[in-house]
Amino acid sequence: MPEDVMVPSGDYKLVKQFRREQTVRRKKDLPWSKRVFDIDEHKLFGRTAWAWTRITLFYLVLYCLIFVIVLFWIGIFLLAIIDPHKPRWLKGPPGMSVVPNNESVLTWYTHILGEIYPIADTIDDFLNSLNDNGIDFFNEANQDSIWGYGSRKPTVFLKLNKVIGYQPETYDTADDLPKDVPSGLDNTVRKYGGTPKIWVTCEASKESNAELVFFPGPFFEASEQMTGVQRLVAIQLNNMAPNTEEFFCCKVWARNIPIDEKFQGKGQIRFGMNMRVETVRKPKIDQVQTSTTVTPNAGPEVPDEIEEEPENPAKRLGGLDMPLAPELEPSPNEKLQEIPKAELLTEPPS
Repeated sequence: MPEDVMVPSGDYKLVKQFRREQTVRRKKDLPWSKRVFDIDEHKLFGRTAWAWTRITLFYLVLYCLIFVIVLFWIGIFLLAIIDPHKPRWLKGPPGMSVVPNNESVLTWYTHILGEIYPIADTIDDFLNSLNDNGIDFFNEANQDSIWGYGSRKPTVFLKLNKVIGYQPETYDTADDLPKDVPSGLDNTVRKYGGTPKIWVTCEASKESNAELVFFPGPFFEASEQMTGVQRLVAIQLNNMAPNTEEFFCCKVWARNIPIDEKFQGKGQIRFGMNMRVETVRKPKIDQVQTSTTVTPNAGPEVPDEIEEEPENPAKRLGGLDMPLAPELEPSPNEKLQEIPKAELLTEPPS
């Protein structure tokens, strides 16, 4: 091999690799302002506008395809695999709520219709939404057409929320009840037993003397599909103390409805009522009226005729001694009209 063709030994690098190293070295030598926006090469963070457009379109199309594929399989899973008449997700027992609202304390004035009408409208709208003729069903608790909020007999509705596929397990006899039930529930079970029912008990605060009346009774009619008025119990609160906050706690009793005291609506629910009544102040009586004694079987007594004394002006002035009024001097006209009197003669005329 000729010597002029021979290549001396040493480190050899490919041309592309050499160019790449030069490019990396050049980028490292660039200041940070050039790395963010290079106005000479029209680059933002090292990419041109066309490069940013291509990469944005690529990821946009990629994620749209992923979303369409996932949505397709979810639709097949919900419509073709799962029965639409059964719950799609595993749920617990039904919760509880109170109508007209779930506020801690419901306050209203019995003499202000502007506050009563919104409460009555809320109840009417809720019962109409059930499509089960609920207003007529609970007509006995609505004698004044505003659910007793004007006649001091307010009515609240205890609602058992709907859960698709829920099948209640009830206590059908008094012997099946747990030991921690309130007193009197065993008598209620004996009275209204015979069909599956979810029992309801309500207790008022110790300071309250309110009487609770249930419509149609202290129970929910249990069935596989509890709909409409079957999920409601009307509670009329009678003999409430005016202008006082009174609190109530209601619980439901069924085998598969646990009662959790920590969470509102899980087997039990608490609510408060404050019935405001306008108070009328009695006028003060300055004079004490004396009562006259009347003898039985006697005719009306005729009072003796008493001459009325002229009213003393001093009495109207509180008994004060007023000075006498000064005498008025005669006016000049009166002086002119006066006729001088003749003097008596004491001596004979000369």
